Amino acid sequence: MIEETDLLVVGGGAKAAALAAKIHVINSLGLGPIALTIVEKTEWAASWSGRNGMTSGEEPLAIPPIKDVGFPYESAKLFGEAGEAIDAGMLPFTWQRYMMGRGEYARWVNADSPAVQHRDYGRYLAWVLSHATEGVRLIRGRVTEVSLPTPDRWQVEVTETEAASRHSAGALVLTGPGIHRDFSHDPEVAERLFHCDSKRGEFAHIPSAHESEVAIVGGGESALSCLVFLRDFRPEARITVFTPTLPLSRGESFLENRIFSNPDGVAWSALDLQTRRDFVKHCDRGVFDPQTLGTIAGDRGCEWVTGRVIHVGAPADVDGVSVEYDSPAEGVIRSRFDYCVNCTGFDLLAQLRGLFPPEARAEVERQAGPLWEGPPPVEIPIGRTLELEGMDPRLYIPGLAGLRQGPGFANLGSLGLLSNRVLMPFLLDDEQLSEQSQVASATVAIND
Repeated sequence: MIEETDLLVVGGGAKAAALAAKIHVINSLGLGPIALTIVEKTEWAASWSGRNGMTSGEEPLAIPPIKDVGFPYESAKLFGEAGEAIDAGMLPFTWQRYMMGRGEYARWVNADSPAVQHRDYGRYLAWVLSHATEGVRLIRGRVTEVSLPTPDRWQVEVTETEAASRHSAGALVLTGPGIHRDFSHDPEVAERLFHCDSKRGEFAHIPSAHESEVAIVGGGESALSCLVFLRDFRPEARITVFTPTLPLSRGESFLENRIFSNPDGVAWSALDLQTRRDFVKHCDRGVFDPQTLGTIAGDRGCEWVTGRVIHVGAPADVDGVSVEYDSPAEGVIRSRFDYCVNCTGFDLLAQLRGLFPPEARAEVERQAGPLWEGPPPVEIPIGRTLELEGMDPRLYIPGLAGLRQGPGFANLGSLGLLSNRVLMPFLLDDEQLSEQSQVASATVAIND
């Protein structure tokens, strides 16, 4: 039997929680119905618990939690009067309401609203998913294949704990970090090479009895999270972080933050490509969280090296790995370490390659243009509703929307706006959608 749904989300994290809460409210207000199915292979909010991938769960959240699943609560900009009702209906899903239910809100506010840990945020997301019930179905299982048996519907195969299921969806949303980017290395060093999505238990291979030399490759939050975890897990280890450019910390003012929650305020999509790339690089992707950096300030067991890692090989006649990197001052240098961690980031398109059979990949490229083979496109064609442009049925990839549509869509900066954009085709007619697409290219002053 094939189960029908309007929207199917792969991954049960922050973006899924935002969509679930918004659809619950829309259906409760009688603006639907919209049927949503969310499929998660491990646990709800898995990326935040500390049991999956490169986070211990103890790191402080890089954004204040009041930027919750409804933020920025400006739905009226897209949906008019209905948007005001939607935002009001989202209030039971706020961070504040969650903390009140736990009896911890006053204590948190009286402590000057401190940053929360990743696992605290994960518990909040799981709570949202448990309370979003109107038209929402949650499935614990692994998506094994996505196909296009008909021109207007996705078919999704799911392997659950004790059975398998098949789902037909009018639109598909791919969330999650994707698959770690590989980099050049010899097969012989595979057992000494970790990745930013390695399970925490894998790091137990690093011995605790002596000062292991560990290289971390990357210039963003995954690298910093790994560093903090290893410093606590293996305090005797000496850690060197290789960053391709000068390491920068995130220093956001209201000017930067406004762009995350209101990209139309600076006509983001109309800015030239290099300007958008520079903003994302300096305010999101290639920067470290200053609060987390403060936890390792003065740690003499940590070293920072500017250089682009070219290859990780097997050193001659000794155990360990040889990290070959291009130094701005000295050219190509090789340094020996006991272990290496690849924190260069994730590839969402690689995740799609694994889920889509050859026929589906070919159809996606026929409609949307080259994606799978050869060098990646200069800019992934992500449209106003965070969909892959030209693709029918709709395929949403919010994690790739940051460069084209606004930096907040690839992270936690504007979950409420993200859900609104995805749900626009469900709530607006063709004329209204056309009007919204024109907003993207309008030049609006930043002080609106």
